[in-house]
Amino acid sequence: MKRTVEIAGAGIAGLTTGLAFAQKGWRVRVHEQGSALCNRREGIFIWENGLRVLDALGVLTPTIAGASGPARYERRNHDDKTFSNGHFGGDFRLFVVLRETLVGALHDALVETGGEIVFNSRAIGAQPDGRLHLADENTVHADLVVAADGVNSSIRDSLGLLRWRRAANLYGYHAVIPLDRSEYAADAGSTHYEYWNGSRRLFYAPCSGVSAYVQLTSPVGDNAGSAASADRLFWRQLFPAVTWIVDRLPGECDREWFETVRLESWSSGRVAIIGSAATAQPPILGHEIGCSLAAAYALAQMIDSAGDIVSGLVQWELCERPITHWIQWLAHWYAQVALLPAGARIAVLKAIDASEWTKPRILLAGICRDMAAAGRLSQAAAADTFIYPLIH
Repeated sequence: MKRTVEIAGAGIAGLTTGLAFAQKGWRVRVHEQGSALCNRREGIFIWENGLRVLDALGVLTPTIAGASGPARYERRNHDDKTFSNGHFGGDFRLFVVLRETLVGALHDALVETGGEIVFNSRAIGAQPDGRLHLADENTVHADLVVAADGVNSSIRDSLGLLRWRRAANLYGYHAVIPLDRSEYAADAGSTHYEYWNGSRRLFYAPCSGVSAYVQLTSPVGDNAGSAASADRLFWRQLFPAVTWIVDRLPGECDREWFETVRLESWSSGRVAIIGSAATAQPPILGHEIGCSLAAAYALAQMIDSAGDIVSGLVQWELCERPITHWIQWLAHWYAQVALLPAGARIAVLKAIDASEWTKPRILLAGICRDMAAAGRLSQAAAADTFIYPLIH
């Protein structure tokens, strides 16, 4: 008989996990509390490690079709003076894609492979023996339960696995704005821009020939910068050099408080926690999606190869947790750069950009890992543990 996996959450982590298990011949069912897939209008960063996973799952081509693979980045003050710039590593690809594009590609591949997605099905808890409790008072049983139900995971909390949630003291808006072809053909279509005014930041990254991703961040306590809706007039005054970006912001932007989540363990019995439920981090370095993709792919590979679910979960955590904790720690402290005085922040960012030793350990930390490479998953985790110690 086929082994079974019940997954809570039809986001990127949940769908990737489902597809990886379905391709291994498991019977997969994904529970989504909404009536449709959640497609927030935002751009997401997929670095080399995530691209390799998507390629192994057969969804890379539809995901990056038309997406932007920028060659360079610039950091500027609000007066439009560049204080730092550089190029993305040629050996480490980066694509910025729309979230809805990736979610759609994963969904279509999962359904085609035989996976099932149940909408209006909200998971509220789980038991270590493989029982998943639903809000309609039903309970389903499986060989494995996977919680991919987001940063406020009810399954994680029902199992008492949360160690702490640490605020980054930053608030952010996310939005996708339109571009025209002439802008995309110019520098605006091949360059990431990061503008600073005090501790407030405007980040711009082209996604495709018709859209770009914009992130606005401000520190906690900044009432004007963390209002319920982004105040275009306020942000125009902060960044007069890019009013063309601010003016295209939608009336309502997605918004969030940035935080880091740390668990006591990524699993309990035959229940695994994945995605932002386990590894949420400030979206400053753009590594969270890559962490989720790698962890989801490795989970299916290790459990399937181990035969025994609990043993596979142990090996999975030993392999993935050290590097993920390291990236979370880097993302948290990199976010704190925004809270430094302007002179100190500029000095830190310029030093990072100028150091060929530092960049691979910060901006590119973890992205050279190839979870899809033959034999990679059979390697001992000791080497990674030495390089990327557990950060508590």
